[in-house]
Amino acid sequence: MLPVYQEVKPNPLQGANLCSRVFFWWLNPLFKIGHKRRLEEDDMYSVLPEDRSQHLGEELQGFWDKEVLRAENDAQKPSLTRAIIKCYWKSYLVLGIFTLIEESAKVIQPIFLGKIINYFENYDPMDSVALNTAYAYATVLTVCTLILAILHHLYFYHVQCAGMRLRIAMCHMIYRKALRLSNMAMGKTTTGQIVNLLSNDVNKFDQVTVFLHFLWAGPLQAIAVTALLWMEIGISCLAGMAVLIILLPFQSCFGKLFSSLRSKTATFTDARIRTMNEVITGIRIIKMYAWEKSFSDLVTNLRKKEISKILRSSYLRGMNLASFFSASKIIVFVTFTTYVLLGNVITASRVFVAVTLYGAVRLTVTLFFPAAIEKVSEAIISIRRIQNFLLLDEISQRNRQPPSDGKKMVHVQDFTAFWDKASETPTLQGLSFTVRPGELLAVVGPVGAGKSSLLSAVLGELAPSHGLVSVHGRIAYVSQQPWVFSGTVRSNILFGKKYEKERYEKVIKACALKKDLQLLEDGDLTVIGDRGTTLSGGQKARVNLARAVYQDADIYLLDDPLSAVDAEVSRHLFELCICQTLHEKITILVTHQLQYLKAASQILILKDGKMVQKGTYTEFLKSGIDFGSLLKKDNEESEQLPVPGTPTLRNRTFSESSVWSQQSSRPSLKDGAVETQDTENVPVTLSDENRSEGKVGFQAYKNYFRAGAHWIVIIFLILLNTAAQVAYVLQDWWLSYWANQQSMLNVTVNGGGNITKKLDLNWYLGIYSGLTAATVLFGIARSLLVFYVLVNSSQTLHNKMFESILKAPVLFFDRNPIGRILNRFSKDIGHLDDLLPLTVLDFIQTLLQVVGVVSVAVAVIPWIAIPLVPLGIVFIFLRRYFLETSRDVKRLESTTRSPVFSHLSSSLQGLWTIRAYKAEERCQELFDAHQDLHSEAWFLFLTTSRWFAVRLDAICAMFVIVVAFGSLILAKTLDAGQVGLALSYALTLMGMFQWCVRQSAEVENMMISVERVIEYTDLEKEAPWECQKRPPPTWPHEGVIIFDNVNFMYSLDGPLVLKHLTALIKSREKEPVLFTGTMRKNLDPFNEHTDEELWNALQEVQLKETIEDLPGKMDTELAESGSNFSVGQRQLVCLARAILRKNQILIIDEATANVDPRTDELIQKKIREKFAHCTVLTIAHRLNTIIDSDRIMVLDSGRLKEYDEPYVLLQNKESLFYKMVQQLGKAEAAALTETAKQVYFKRNYPHIGHTDHMVTNTSNGQPSTLTIFETAL
Repeated sequence: MLPVYQEVKPNPLQGANLCSRVFFWWLNPLFKIGHKRRLEEDDMYSVLPEDRSQHLGEELQGFWDKEVLRAENDAQKPSLTRAIIKCYWKSYLVLGIFTLIEESAKVIQPIFLGKIINYFENYDPMDSVALNTAYAYATVLTVCTLILAILHHLYFYHVQCAGMRLRIAMCHMIYRKALRLSNMAMGKTTTGQIVNLLSNDVNKFDQVTVFLHFLWAGPLQAIAVTALLWMEIGISCLAGMAVLIILLPFQSCFGKLFSSLRSKTATFTDARIRTMNEVITGIRIIKMYAWEKSFSDLVTNLRKKEISKILRSSYLRGMNLASFFSASKIIVFVTFTTYVLLGNVITASRVFVAVTLYGAVRLTVTLFFPAAIEKVSEAIISIRRIQNFLLLDEISQRNRQPPSDGKKMVHVQDFTAFWDKASETPTLQGLSFTVRPGELLAVVGPVGAGKSSLLSAVLGELAPSHGLVSVHGRIAYVSQQPWVFSGTVRSNILFGKKYEKERYEKVIKACALKKDLQLLEDGDLTVIGDRGTTLSGGQKARVNLARAVYQDADIYLLDDPLSAVDAEVSRHLFELCICQTLHEKITILVTHQLQYLKAASQILILKDGKMVQKGTYTEFLKSGIDFGSLLKKDNEESEQLPVPGTPTLRNRTFSESSVWSQQSSRPSLKDGAVETQDTENVPVTLSDENRSEGKVGFQAYKNYFRAGAHWIVIIFLILLNTAAQVAYVLQDWWLSYWANQQSMLNVTVNGGGNITKKLDLNWYLGIYSGLTAATVLFGIARSLLVFYVLVNSSQTLHNKMFESILKAPVLFFDRNPIGRILNRFSKDIGHLDDLLPLTVLDFIQTLLQVVGVVSVAVAVIPWIAIPLVPLGIVFIFLRRYFLETSRDVKRLESTTRSPVFSHLSSSLQGLWTIRAYKAEERCQELFDAHQDLHSEAWFLFLTTSRWFAVRLDAICAMFVIVVAFGSLILAKTLDAGQVGLALSYALTLMGMFQWCVRQSAEVENMMISVERVIEYTDLEKEAPWECQKRPPPTWPHEGVIIFDNVNFMYSLDGPLVLKHLTALIKSREKEPVLFTGTMRKNLDPFNEHTDEELWNALQEVQLKETIEDLPGKMDTELAESGSNFSVGQRQLVCLARAILRKNQILIIDEATANVDPRTDELIQKKIREKFAHCTVLTIAHRLNTIIDSDRIMVLDSGRLKEYDEPYVLLQNKESLFYKMVQQLGKAEAAALTETAKQVYFKRNYPHIGHTDHMVTNTSNGQPSTLTIFETAL
């Protein structure tokens, strides 16, 4: 495994002084670098020692272990929440002091604001004492503002760090647990679910710590504000508070509705993405069968349902935002209407103190407090899920000590075991055998006989329900589905052992990897990337074998390592590797290749988990046993081999990883998991990420809005937004105007006695009510319209992109890993559906409010425009400067996150291998290293955003100071109402301005998703699906294939794969791609056949009994990519699919690589019978399956070397084909030659009654079967 990351740049925070910590100055050098060039991984600062994954994980693990012990003693269920609280309560409690100071400052501010306005109400130019007091008040106000600006960000930084620590500790514990899961436990969970814990559930901790303190601060603040308001305006304040309290359940009711809609949407989204995943995985099949239209309809229907739900939840969200936007207006309206109707007189100081106090409490009560409740409940659910996972069974730690006399051996006695405790039939029953050093035990048996289970019993993965297994010595294990992790080929082979050149070279030679490594560009230092793509299946199998051999263990468990390679390589591996290199070792080999049984010291024949016979090859020969017949599959049910399997994971779609947690009813290692394993392929992925540099062009915004609505609608939308904001400001302005009119009346009357004249209430209240209503209505209309347009545009773009993908040439799918294409459909479309409309609306609202605040201030005191200009310039420069760095930090954060997930999913796929080699410790270290790297980026992400926020708030504080002191200096020309309006607005700017800027950056970031989607809407297209010249409906009449000097390459710049190929094939397809859904859907996706036809097809391939035994028969849901069937069974299903379609040409690509000879014979027989009228092309590595073909074509590196009847080729001792047959050994070669001869004579000279007991071709029309044979690399 790759080395743990070396020490990086020391973290400057460790040596920073107090000032630097408060203002985040220590980050300045980083911003300078970010300004000059792109940030790379080595620019990041190392993790603080107290934030290291290992330290945090072990600390929390300690508390959890104590808690588990305590619970056992008290006979209770252990509580993870309790362990977390015990671990973190002290450090978190201290942060509560911050909250207290900050919320108090928010409450004090309005009081001093009131005092300043008071000065204006009783303005007397002569009174210098009053002026000085006013200056003092203004100073206190600005000090409060500054305290808020600084404290707020320190607090947020610390709580986010607390959240990060908790998350890291949890991830460490989850991974540690994953490596110890027993197979029973693996049955209860899936890779998808574990990855989901690691990607979604732990993220809740990042959020919950931020809001937790508001659970007590919220109510406290509400009480304090109510008390102050009572002192200020008496009983009327209760009316406003009542509205506030009423709004709370109203909002939570919205929230509940929203989350129920959300979960419904999620099921549709899951279904759509799962279907998309299958479309992309099986795109070759879809294009071959011309199924695009049907699949297109399928996805479009799913998307329609999903969008209708999304629209509804978006409208709810819109209502929620609008209610938040106008809540303060309604509250103030209700308060003052009550106040005036109770016969009180309105004054500016009272109005604006109330407005500001409500503003302070509203954020806490309507935003933070509900958020705290919501996040806490989410976190509790997540904790419960993680707790259940941490309580799953662990594998019993077996020590494989050498016995006291130092003899190494494997001894199994009377062993019985179940994979699934619930099932009646045991997986293995009554097995007994002993293997000693220098012996080779071969295990053979039909598909599903329990051969892999036998190895897992020796590994200790399958716990005995009866009997015993004793293993003395170190184990090396080679799995059936080869497992490679991302790293170099060499690191895959060394697997943590030291590199010793001589030994390494020997291993490479024995495993036939020498030539392969020369062909790879960087030799054994080539990086195995995305899904192990750089290697072919055969190469992966050999790398796996090489890893085991290099370990130099005592006991070797080899699970069918020879089936993925061709005859020549298979022979090389068997002779050089298994028989020579491992000859002193204990070796247990599971195999389907009967030709090697002679070399085995003993042979064990399994069937349905029972041992049919055991003995040596000679014993078997004496007793006249026919191996072939022993491996026959009777019609009894084949016990499935569930093995901890893994649903396929795709890179970087983890936000949607819930998609993959579809529980497979019985996962099995026979899953296509390893082929589709996605690990971040660094070179490939980075090329993808480069797009996130620089700004998003105006064009993208235009396309995005235009996709949603006609330009007339968009112009209307702009007008509506403006109207809403104008109404918003006018409502406050009217209040200040009213207060001014009132105070002017008071002054004039004062001359002749103290009678306060009342204004015409109906007129003022009437207009006030009208403006309030307008604000609310415009606010709601605007929210709904924005959502309507943007969700619409998401729908349009999705459809365009999907259409474009279906029409893209196959090469596109070879060039781009599934994960990357799927990412556009899951993550990017997810952003367009969900986050982007919300963020855009939020941004528009806050931006207009900021504009409103500034314009009000300028209207009141035109002089303010002067300091505004430099502040504006500083701001624009700051934002540019910040975004240069923050974009890179964000990119680094997402690229460093991926390896954490890849490492987890790849570890789960190789779980048995890791445990067999005792590599858990090393994997854990590697996981911690990946986590620490991500923490470096995350830490920067937190601190850089705080750096920016502190500076933004400083700008706002400047603005407040300018307004406060400016109004005092210009006191002569101003009246109280105007000052109140300008100052109270300036104070609201504090949080709002930086929220606005943050949302603008968010919008820009998410627009990258729009760009990525638009980029996929015009890919190069293949030829149209339907052309003008239509062939007759009965075409083709017969399957004639002509190659005329064909040169072929996969891509324009790729190498020639076929060179000058000329051949005539006189007068159909098969690869095991299964789709999720029922068996019926897999055989017949578009319901074109009757049930009877389907059952017949299944009967033909001998799957009928297996399917009938399933609970839902033909309507049984297949697990993801068919993982509840073994590879062999999946190939049979595909063969059944081909039988149903009755095409003229059948192409069979390695149909029988993963099945035992018996099943192989069955498949070949079916092909001869069922496809007698077809032209059949077989691509194969097993010679016995194709020796009776009509012709054999031998290709070597793309050139046609030989093309003739098998028997004719065998007559030529120089031919490649002859040499390949000889490789199989004398007996086998003689048998094949004899078969070829019989077929040849029967076909060409049928009248010579050749004594023939072979059924080769019982069809009247001579079919043409051709075999294409590729030599080894």
